[in-house]
Amino acid sequence: MVFIRWNIKELYMKKLELSEKLILQRGRDVERKININELDDAQKQALICMYYAMLPKSDSRYRQRMDDWLVLEKRFGKKKSTYKHAKDSFDFYFPDNGRKGWSNERSLKRRGPEYQEIYDLYGRCSADQLEKIVKEIIDEYKNEEAVFVSMKCGFPETVHDILQGKKSITIDGVYTLKEELTIGKKVFVTLGGDTGKSEVDWQPGFVGIAHIIKAPYDFGYNGKAKYFKFDIEMDCVLKKALKREEFLSYRDAYDAPYIGPELSRDPSQALSTLDMVKAVSVIRAVLDKFPDLQNKFNSIFSEKFMDRVLGAVTVMLPTAVKFGESKEDAVNTIHEEIMMESEISEEKEMECNSYIKPNYYTGCKQKNKDTGKVYSHNRIIFGAPGTGKSYKLNKEKEDLIDNGGECERVTFHPDYSYSHFVGAYKPVPTKNGISYEYVPGPFMRTYVKAIENGYSEGENIKPFLLLIEEINRANAAAVFGEIFQLLDRDDKNVSQYAINPSEDVKAYLAKELGGKPEQYRELKIPDNMYIWATMNSADQGVFPMDTAFKRRWNFEYIGIDNNEDEIDGIYLVCEKAEPAYRVKWNEVRKAINDTLSSRDYKINEDKLIGPFFVAKAVLNDKDAFNEAFKSKVIMYLFEDAVRQRRGMLFNGCDEDIKNRYSAICKEFEKRGIDIFCREIRDKIKKEYFNELSLESTENK
Repeated sequence: MVFIRWNIKELYMKKLELSEKLILQRGRDVERKININELDDAQKQALICMYYAMLPKSDSRYRQRMDDWLVLEKRFGKKKSTYKHAKDSFDFYFPDNGRKGWSNERSLKRRGPEYQEIYDLYGRCSADQLEKIVKEIIDEYKNEEAVFVSMKCGFPETVHDILQGKKSITIDGVYTLKEELTIGKKVFVTLGGDTGKSEVDWQPGFVGIAHIIKAPYDFGYNGKAKYFKFDIEMDCVLKKALKREEFLSYRDAYDAPYIGPELSRDPSQALSTLDMVKAVSVIRAVLDKFPDLQNKFNSIFSEKFMDRVLGAVTVMLPTAVKFGESKEDAVNTIHEEIMMESEISEEKEMECNSYIKPNYYTGCKQKNKDTGKVYSHNRIIFGAPGTGKSYKLNKEKEDLIDNGGECERVTFHPDYSYSHFVGAYKPVPTKNGISYEYVPGPFMRTYVKAIENGYSEGENIKPFLLLIEEINRANAAAVFGEIFQLLDRDDKNVSQYAINPSEDVKAYLAKELGGKPEQYRELKIPDNMYIWATMNSADQGVFPMDTAFKRRWNFEYIGIDNNEDEIDGIYLVCEKAEPAYRVKWNEVRKAINDTLSSRDYKINEDKLIGPFFVAKAVLNDKDAFNEAFKSKVIMYLFEDAVRQRRGMLFNGCDEDIKNRYSAICKEFEKRGIDIFCREIRDKIKKEYFNELSLESTENK
């Protein structure tokens, strides 16, 4: 019986091993069976989206998706967000990717029959098996970008030959692109010439399409070796030449050589190349003006080329600007017009967009590992200069996101605005010109990350921190705008009151999180989003905060002597004095602070000097500390704290130099702290030494 049982077990293990091999082999067979030539363009796009749905965010290959979607965007004229949503529709079917995806009620068939087909055929393949296939498809689309020739003619004889329909036309006076001028290549022909000249009896502008019938010849025909000729035949001559400005609204044609309006100065006779994207946009612009030319262009260009021409081409829509209207309002008007147009054309797509209601209540409560206290969600750390505000926040930031999460740091300044902080539509340079896009600020970037993380569960919930340095150096109320209403949090650290965001913000949230813009009518800050800030009210030129804004924050004060024990062994060495001596930095600091706080000066505590007014790294370097004392401590006292009472504080100096900063610094080099008034000098204990003992008494 034992022998039989052992054989049964052995047979089972062999069967299992065979099964695993069979599965692996089946996968390899599937890989071999995928022939990209048998897939149409719609199926190829679906396959790429499914591939990225298979990958978790932690997989380095997942980062490539935006670049690949950009290739698809250029090839098919669809938005990158279209492919993101298509990927989302696959997420549900691959639970190992760590993303929820849409519910199974959203059938792939609603996205398109090709999506269900691709999943049924290749959904059991691994990402490793599809990786090579996806790369081949992307490379195919990249490599099919044919190059055309763009030619400008300004010689009267050549122009007349073109306009009169001559069969064979010789192009001379050129010396570039010799290798590109192959027989059969399409040439985009533009007429040049200054209309003010008597010999120019034609209308300059883009005039038609030709092809090369004779490759370059007659090299050096005019005595100059670089010049040559080639022959063309016109395939299509337009009813009238199109001026540069008629291509103005076609983004990809804007800088098409010799055609688009960006190039206003160019030679009278010249050649350049024209890539697929620009060529498509040019022909589309022509067809929009002369739709009856479609059949003609169908006979000139390939079917694939014309499919792109007749598909989606980026056109910049005009808008009316009222007198006195701001640039921001004008941009918003453009956006509204675009949205109105796109709502109709993309209605079907938007029906398929994923939308999951944001989970504001994630249960995220992070505790300080040193104190055990729960971190406040809205907090401002304030205190005198050098008390370690930024150091404290940075240390606690590391503790907050120790187990995951992210932090984004921003520093406010007088010119900082709402558009910087939250976001706005801005001109963005692209490969093909300038386009307007919504550019999110640090608040919106952090908010989206927190909302995305809120869809997770349990230990996957992480904190997302927005850290603001010097919050009162900008007009905080103006920078936050309506967002400040969200700072009022309930007992579970979620915004107590929601706001209705702008249309720009709604559109951005829909793009990033899925769904329609109108589904984001309300906006709240979730409990996994933290906003911390530092404030130094001693700075000059700061903006006051109103009561309504301040009451939404938890203020934490750092005292003037907090953490002073860390600088106990730091000395200021006055080795050029007669005799040489050293003094404790903490004693110097406290003596100055006591004097400034006296009734003679009446300086507020927020203008006193903290332990780390000079950076700790500098304090530990004798020479660097001496220089920093002049450039930081003396400068601060001279220019800010005692501006009106310099003569009193620097009473140890001669009368004629008390109001000269450079002279005070030179005096400090010779005499050390004796430059200060008697009230300060009497509170500081000097430790004298000679040259022989100097080395042993330097800062430890």
